[in-house]
Amino acid sequence: MAANSSITLSQLDFNEYKNSLKMYLTEQDEFKDYDFEGSNLSVLLDVLAYNTYQNAFYLNMIGSEMFLDSARLRDSVVSHAKELNYLPRSFTSAIAKIQLKITPTDSNKNSIVIPKGTAFISRVDDFTYTFSTSENVVITNKVNGSFQSDTITIYEGNYLSDTSVINYSSPLIYRISNRNVDISSVTVTILEDNGSVTQEYTRATSLFGHDENSKVFFLQPAIGDSYEVVFGDGVVGRKPKNNSIVIIEYRVSNGELPNGAFRFINAARIDSESDIVITTVSAAADGAVAEDLNSIKFNAPRAFTTQERAVTAEDYENLLKANYPEINAVIAYGGEDATPPQYGRIFVSVDLTDVDGLPKIKEDEYKRFLRSRSSVAMEPLFITPDYTYLKIDSTVRYNINRTGLNPEDLRTYSKLCINKSK
Repeated sequence: MAANSSITLSQLDFNEYKNSLKMYLTEQDEFKDYDFEGSNLSVLLDVLAYNTYQNAFYLNMIGSEMFLDSARLRDSVVSHAKELNYLPRSFTSAIAKIQLKITPTDSNKNSIVIPKGTAFISRVDDFTYTFSTSENVVITNKVNGSFQSDTITIYEGNYLSDTSVINYSSPLIYRISNRNVDISSVTVTILEDNGSVTQEYTRATSLFGHDENSKVFFLQPAIGDSYEVVFGDGVVGRKPKNNSIVIIEYRVSNGELPNGAFRFINAARIDSESDIVITTVSAAADGAVAEDLNSIKFNAPRAFTTQERAVTAEDYENLLKANYPEINAVIAYGGEDATPPQYGRIFVSVDLTDVDGLPKIKEDEYKRFLRSRSSVAMEPLFITPDYTYLKIDSTVRYNINRTGLNPEDLRTYSKLCINKSK
């Protein structure tokens, strides 16, 4: 029997496969005058074509998921990012700042203690959100019989915890069960020797500076759009004792939905006191959802080349974009390109989403972040971007025979296109 040179394998099309099989059979002497369409053999050809099509589709999908650029599934994209040592951004809690004035029932009271996780409630539209403190706060400032706090930062979300048992027969990797975790809030406590010894572990972002005694843990992305806590192996990072208890505590966030929350009320008494006045210093902001696939594909290779170090101007851009979801665009250039040249400086211009200019508090935060990653001789300077505002007066012409949209729909669609291009 002659080899089949008629089958086309370059196209993913069911009809092409079936026609190729029929053409192959018609070239054989045994089926030269056979009616393929009116015979039972047509059913067999359908089965063969379906099988070929499904295998081709399956292998095509497998091939696509093997590369970061062509992968479609989130688990595949995250797995490739993990190979590049890139940790995709998680949900980020909205942050608000408040001040408290608490009048105690006992005038002899010397301080007010606000425990970690103290809840405050706010509403945005028709939804209620819970904000909480991330650490214990002690108020000692007493004015006219009332305790007045400094500015307190509260974060949207509730605190949850996962508990596991260390078992040396398995890898020391423990999954965080909630996918809406804000990874900046993750803390790990180890209870050893039947709970008689408590070890507090801190998060490490690199291998540098850690030995077998360093109480650190690492975070990595996991299958199922979640994250995992990884402990050291006793060479880099202290290895917890076998059969000890792992307590992973974290905050669960609603992303960007609570942004804009301004009025807060306490969810319960604070230190047994009920006379509480809350003043909002700044409304909730900077809440964001987990990083999307396109952003991971863009940031992962660039973060790998940066290696958490700010050396070139592009490194400054990549580091800020990868770690701060509120940044819409960022441009950096060296002082040697300034007029006149200013050697030893790097100029950075940042555009924040829905904000004109760069607030001082954000500038200080970005500087602290970059200072530990840039060389000693390099000073980052943030400059205000120049904004160009466009007022577009346009006339849209369309062929009424080629669209089912009415004029009002087209007008709305045109406005969306213009806003998206800004």
